[in-house]
Amino acid sequence: MAHLSRRHMLGILGASVAAPGILRAQETGPLKIGGMLPLSGPASIEGRQIIQGLEFAVEEANAKGGLFGRKIELVMEDDESNSTKGVTAVRRLIERDKVPFIVGTYASAVAAAASKVSAEYKVAMLSGGSTGAIATDQNTPGDPWFFRSWPDSNAQGEDTARAIIDKFKKTKVAIIHDNTNYGVTLAAQVTKVVSDAGGSIVSKDSYNAGEQDFSTMLTKLRTLKPEAVYIGGWAGDGANIVRQSAEVGLRAQFVGSGSMLSDDFIRLAGPACEGFAVATLFEASTPNPVGKAFADRFRAKHKADANTFNSLGFDSTTIALEAMRRVGKPDSLEIQKMLKSGLKDFPIVQGPAGTMAAFNDKGSVDFPNFIAVIRNGKRSLDPVG
Repeated sequence: MAHLSRRHMLGILGASVAAPGILRAQETGPLKIGGMLPLSGPASIEGRQIIQGLEFAVEEANAKGGLFGRKIELVMEDDESNSTKGVTAVRRLIERDKVPFIVGTYASAVAAAASKVSAEYKVAMLSGGSTGAIATDQNTPGDPWFFRSWPDSNAQGEDTARAIIDKFKKTKVAIIHDNTNYGVTLAAQVTKVVSDAGGSIVSKDSYNAGEQDFSTMLTKLRTLKPEAVYIGGWAGDGANIVRQSAEVGLRAQFVGSGSMLSDDFIRLAGPACEGFAVATLFEASTPNPVGKAFADRFRAKHKADANTFNSLGFDSTTIALEAMRRVGKPDSLEIQKMLKSGLKDFPIVQGPAGTMAAFNDKGSVDFPNFIAVIRNGKRSLDPVG
């Protein structure tokens, strides 16, 4: 992939715009669509995999002739996981590039801040990986402008906690989470579900995203002898925690948040991640035939298996493009209406077989997470329960 700085046109061609009253929609040339992800900064590991899904969706659409006789152009912004930069990026995409929708972003705090601005312009945002409930909770029920085509962090936390208790049969649980909304929300949900199921939380520790040394925390935790350790946060931090746990002799069933899904996590954590379990929405071995077909096409192009991050970007982009196709024009107001209720028959690659882009009143799609376990350096997919 070409070098990506703060703002990029990636030459993969895309949609147009209709912001309310103050902007004139694109009428000629490529149809521009907006994308916003952390392509640098602490979540760039995730962002650079999600963008592959956006690109792949646009490439496939263009191979079929684009939309309305025009090629689709993906215009990218790098928000660096920074809310101020995310808000600026949204304004730029709408005011300058006149996009009719935006796929973005990964960090939930950035998504929440940016989507408020996007809603003011009446331009829908579709999550670029954000799972934190905060972004959809701030939607007006029945009239969302931020859409997430997978369950929120509350559902992910619940499915993960159920796996700890029911699948792994662990009841003494330690929780380590970062201080982002994503990490805090996940920790709260895991705490609730484990406690309600009769388990106990033996400790709860937090950290700031990007910290490097967890040895003191983990050495103290080792003395408590937890049966399972849940980590809620970003991939790089999670890999450091797993690797340093092995170094201090902390032995337990490690379970992590959905950010820790990638091959990069496995590479960074090394052999210490053997047996690590993580909630996931998609793997190349998915039982979902739509997802399996996507995985086969992705592998044919990239010579590598698609992962959840790839699928997040792909689903959000294909859903938005399909909404625009059904509307028949790059009109942001009509696209939002179509997203709200007009795609319940549109299959997506994530989730179990038969999962559709059926958004609930808050703008999220509900389905059960899978649990993937790392065995011999590869993720192996298991259903929850």
